[in-house]
Amino acid sequence: MRNKVTKSDMSSFVEICKPLLSGVPYPCYLIDLEGSIVFSNKAVQELLGYNRHYEYQRNFVSFLEEEEIDKAIEHIKAVLKGDRLSFQTKLRHRNGHVMVVNILSIPVEVDGVILGICGYITAATNEKHHSTRSIPSNWDNIFTGIEICLWTLDAKTMETISISPVCQTIFGYREDEFLTESHLWEQLILPADKKGALRQIELVKQGKSSLHEYRIVSKSGEQKWVSDFIVPIFSEHSYEPVRLDRIVVDITKRKKAEEKLTFLAFHDSLTGLPNRRKLDHELHKSLSEAKEKKMMVGILFLDLDRFKFINDSLGHKMGDKVLQVIADRLKDSLRSDDIISRQGGDEFVILLKNLSTKEDLHETAARINGVIADPIRLLDNEYVLSASIGMSIFPDHGYEAEGLIQKADHAMNLAKESGVGIQPYEIGMSKSLSRKLLLEQYLHKAIEKNELYLEYQPIVDVYGKQVIGLEALLRWNHPVLGAIPPGEFIQIAEESELIIKLGNWVLETACGQRKVWADMNLPPFYVSINVPARQINLESFLESVKDTLERYQLPSNLLKIEITERTAMTNVQKTLNTIKELQDNGVDIILDDFGVGYSSISYLVQYPFNTIKIDKSFIEGLENKNQRSVCRTLVAMGRNLGMNVVAEGVEEVEQYQFLCSIGCHNMQGYYFSRPTSVDRVEIFFTTERQGLQGKFQ
Repeated sequence: MRNKVTKSDMSSFVEICKPLLSGVPYPCYLIDLEGSIVFSNKAVQELLGYNRHYEYQRNFVSFLEEEEIDKAIEHIKAVLKGDRLSFQTKLRHRNGHVMVVNILSIPVEVDGVILGICGYITAATNEKHHSTRSIPSNWDNIFTGIEICLWTLDAKTMETISISPVCQTIFGYREDEFLTESHLWEQLILPADKKGALRQIELVKQGKSSLHEYRIVSKSGEQKWVSDFIVPIFSEHSYEPVRLDRIVVDITKRKKAEEKLTFLAFHDSLTGLPNRRKLDHELHKSLSEAKEKKMMVGILFLDLDRFKFINDSLGHKMGDKVLQVIADRLKDSLRSDDIISRQGGDEFVILLKNLSTKEDLHETAARINGVIADPIRLLDNEYVLSASIGMSIFPDHGYEAEGLIQKADHAMNLAKESGVGIQPYEIGMSKSLSRKLLLEQYLHKAIEKNELYLEYQPIVDVYGKQVIGLEALLRWNHPVLGAIPPGEFIQIAEESELIIKLGNWVLETACGQRKVWADMNLPPFYVSINVPARQINLESFLESVKDTLERYQLPSNLLKIEITERTAMTNVQKTLNTIKELQDNGVDIILDDFGVGYSSISYLVQYPFNTIKIDKSFIEGLENKNQRSVCRTLVAMGRNLGMNVVAEGVEEVEQYQFLCSIGCHNMQGYYFSRPTSVDRVEIFFTTERQGLQGKFQ
């Protein structure tokens, strides 16, 4: 920063301080970063015999004896780094006379930038006459604005010789109280810091300067941090100091700032919990202790389920509130010596020290699951969360801190994928998860390498005995790994921005293919594509759809967009606006997987859906009376709301017949056709090849 300081900065400082410095009876001067004297008072002229005009712009070292220059340069360098230092040197009077002097140098610092040095001179040859002479109070005026206390003590008796008025603002005691009570300073030091502070005094008595920071309790009872710079002053004929000059500064604000920075370096700013760095430190320490005591150490890696839904639907402020509530609950449910750390997002790691049995780890995980499941009230509504928890334990799963956390993380991911809630680490999990990481890397390049393709599954009108639409389904065939199940790679994509890239590819490819079929004069069926929440909530999504339809000269009624209930409930108002705009442009919206999400009748009425798809979970098990009742209700609800109803997952003739009997006209599933390739789509529309005609009974 010093390189950025300009001469005008120092000149401004000189102009401000000149009235104060001019009145100081002690020789006082200011030098800039190059060592040039930019100001000196009358006392300097009297000491060295130079008029002040002549002194200006001369370098400070030009007043020194030759053998003193190197030492003085090192002294100046140290002070310009921020140190307050005193040193003894030899100055040459204008008439050639050499004087031994003591110089106290204080860095001139403004707004954190050092501009130069303020120094004052006392003649060492006169120390025997001035050993009890006080520093004048008007010298203290220079430092009043920054609360620097100047203090002189008798080196033998430790009695106060003089103390500046500023000291009262720091300690709360008056000048006369320090003068009459020689042990007052000791009594003010915080007991925990007293030993170190008194040790510094002993070092100074041995002739060494000292800079020490400690805490005091002021007269009002306020605890403060102070910086105490003490310099021993010697007489001409003594090897022991005759007095101690000290500069005391209140550094409480700096210390509090440092404490805050230290806290932030090791804690999460949102929840106040330890962060990864703090956890790593505590875990290493715990493992060392556990090895000595032959105890166990447990790791719980926790991730909140569906937390993104909270963020997307209620906003990030409410999401942050949820994290704070969960953090407080977790702290309250753990032992005092256990550590809970926020890793980022909605992930937490819990360190359980000194476990006797593995059952302790399992019991804690189960208790935490219950704590998280307690409803959280936000905006007059209650929300119930769950968590996926992975567990690892020392020494069974390893001896190294990083490995234990990684294995607990692996177990958590498998718990989330399988929906089991709590999952201990087991051998072989790491290999399973390495596939997940591998797939994510391959998926980034799948589009460029033409590894993705679409299959199409017909949606049929059983009364009209015809195919009315095709659902485009994304597929991935890797040249080495083979066909990757959609449920596997789509989940990976949804955890990153890849889902948007894939969604755009599907939109482009489906529209392009529909244009090819239009040119083949196939019947006017629609193609539906699945659009995730991240994609539909993009500002650019509507324009992207309109642009794609326009480029392929495709009528908008030939494209339909399928969204799930979860997507509909994500950022509700934004999604609703987008849906209405799409429909205004002729693009119909289908509500997919109806009945398994979190929407209500009020949302169903609010959204302008023309079509709902009943989830296949309601079609399975229709031999159950209750299942048939639910299915009948869902179909009736959709029809009463004036919506088209499509039943998904129709695989058996009995399901087909039941759905016909309750008035469900539109169906989709393996009973009619599995998803099929582009080349085989035309058979759905070819009468002479029978198409699907044999399926309609």
